[in-house]
Parts: sequence; C-alpha cells; structure tokens
Amino acid sequence: MSRIDLSIVIPVKNEEENLGELISRLSTTLNEMNLVYELIFVTDINRDRTYEILKESNKKDPRIKTVKLSNGFGQYTAIVAGLNSTFGNAVVIMDGDLQDYPEDIPKLYNKMQEGFDVVYGIKQKKNDTFIRNFFSKSFWKILNKFSDYDIELNSGMFRILSRRVVLELRKFNEKQILLTGLISVIGFPTTKIEVTSGRRIRGNTKYSFFQQFNIAINALLSFSTKPLRIISFFGLIVAGFSFAILCVVFIENIFYEVDVPGWTTIIVLITFLGGAQLFALGIVGEYIGRIFLETKDRPLYIVEEKIGDFSSELVVPETDLLEKKLHVS
Repeated sequence: MSRIDLSIVIPVKNEEENLGELISRLSTTLNEMNLVYELIFVTDINRDRTYEILKESNKKDPRIKTVKLSNGFGQYTAIVAGLNSTFGNAVVIMDGDLQDYPEDIPKLYNKMQEGFDVVYGIKQKKNDTFIRNFFSKSFWKILNKFSDYDIELNSGMFRILSRRVVLELRKFNEKQILLTGLISVIGFPTTKIEVTSGRRIRGNTKYSFFQQFNIAINALLSFSTKPLRIISFFGLIVAGFSFAILCVVFIENIFYEVDVPGWTTIIVLITFLGGAQLFALGIVGEYIGRIFLETKDRPLYIVEEKIGDFSSELVVPETDLLEKKLHVS
C-alpha cells in the first residue's frame, strides 16, 4: 500500500480566478479528513497565470503538484496524465472550476469504504443554460440507447476510484478517450451518491458547443457498433422498398400497358438515397478514421514539465504533522 491515502486529480486551463479558492477549500477539507494526500493539477497552454500560481503553490506546500503537458491534448487525456502520476490508495477526479465542491470529497471517500471501487457524484441538476442541459440530457439518452454500458444521466467526472481501478485504466491504450465509458467497461463494484450542484462563478467554460458535439460523437462511436448495424438495416429496408416499387411498375407496364410517369418521384428518390448514402459513408468514415488514429500509435500525451515530488514518499508540512499529533492527543 502507498503511504499516500488520497490523490486528487484536477485538470485546469485558464483558471487563474478560481485556483486560490479551490486550493484553499481543498486543503481545509482534506486536512479535516486527517489523511495523507496529494493534489495533482494537470495543465497545458494557458493565457493567464494558472501555471505560475501552481508553481508558487508547490513552494508553499509540496503536496500540490503539477503535470504540464506540451500541448492541448484535451481534458480526458489530461486526466489520464494525472492518473498515471498518482500514488494514492484512492483517487478523486474533479473539475477545477468549482462546480465540483471540495467539501463533497468526504462523502465519496466514506461511501467507498463500504466496499465500492467507484463512487461517482450525481447532481440534482446541472447549472448550465437550458440549451446545454437539453443537449446534455439528449446525448446521454442516445448514448445509453446505443451503447452496451449504462452511464448515469447527471454524472460528470467528479468521482473517486480505488487504486485497482486506476491500475486497470492504465492498461487501456485508446487514443479516443471517454473515461466514464472506460470505467463502466472495467465493471468493478460501483455506486453513486448525491453531491452539490455547483455553478461556475468566475471565468468562462472551456468547452464550446462544437467541442461538446465532438465529444458526444466520439463517445457514441467509441463504445458501440450499433450505428453500423442501423445503416445495414436501413439499407435493407430501402432495398426492399425499391424492389417492391420495381415489381409494381413492372406489373403495370407489362400486364396493363400503363406508362408510369414519375420524373419528380425519381428525382426525390435519387436525392433522398444520395443523402442517405453520404450519411452512411460519414459514419463508416468516422470508424475508419478512429482505426487510422489508433494504428499510428502516437503517444497519448507529452509531458513538458513536472513540478513536485512524484513518488509514494510524500513529505507532509511540519505544521500539518503538528496538527495531526494534537488531534490524536
């Protein structure tokens, strides 16, 4: 077992306005839990002082560490980079915009002690705009409809994982990552618990609608081949319908000598079938593109710099050690 009880992995990007409060609330909460912990922030290219603040925080408290990636590889990849740098017997994943409350970490940790490997937080509602909430709910419903794995509607990345789940996640070498789906694939004992529905107070969301749409498509195609089956089924229906029309036209022309006009009908059918074919080719192309990315076998991410001591032997500040002794006494 590691000497570190709990690791917290937090991807951050341009979060200068939130970092101070986030670190303060995390430190207060985790010190009250009387655990040996580490905070691992993962970042890449920032337009503000996020990286400088993290460097300064490490000088004040060695438990605050940073993994800086050389480029913007995406949030899920950043989380993987953080997970690969942890040594905790349990690992919490959370966002850095304060929509996930640090004060809810004890709930997740205590629930895990009941024998679960994964405990994820469920929010009563997502404090986003109506449009974002609508598309988010629609996406999860469609994903669960097509996927072989169930994913809770209001579950985000805020969750706690046992060490053995983290070790299993490290075995996956996929380039197109959806962590919530991979955790479902592992299938270790999992439960949920209600957490606070936070709202971003400072700064703007880092995900545009187009980026969220890309994530949705990636999630759908990474965990199911059902879209390909639907295309085949649709093609079979269209072929059967076309054959039926052909039989009707043939019978009318041969037996009843009826000329069957239908220039408009033919154009409409050609246009419809052309659109359907392009749509089908698009889906097939998405799958082929994923195969192409996987076969290139590029590294998932590149670490530019690490700040802090990334080992299982964590140095705890003397002030905290004194507080723990007083607490025990």
